[in-house]
Amino acid sequence: MNDDGRPEVTLHTLHQDLGEVKSDLREVKSDLREVKVLVATGLRAFRPDWPAEMLRVLRENNRLGEERFARLDTTLREQAIETHTALRAVAEGQRRASADLRALIARIDALIRWRGDGSGSA
Repeated sequence: MNDDGRPEVTLHTLHQDLGEVKSDLREVKSDLREVKVLVATGLRAFRPDWPAEMLRVLRENNRLGEERFARLDTTLREQAIETHTALRAVAEGQRRASADLRALIARIDALIRWRGDGSGSA
């Protein structure tokens, strides 16, 4: 160590570090060879035309998915129209019922007034 607390760099320490780096590099190369063997072994199980087949399957899956979404979109639009129609019918029915209730209340009110003023029979 130097006087200021930093490690001293010498030709010897550089040589040791270089040796460690070379050793690590050999390990990495060995690991890469193992990965290559594993990948090659794993891919042998597939037919020679598997990339093209895989692409075809993926495209077919996408096409089917798009068809399903198109049908779902159509169904949702139809249901939205039906829901809107039903809500409109309910609102119209409530409006009519409200008008009928107002008319009934007006009749009851007229009957009460008619009996209350002494002009009708009690």
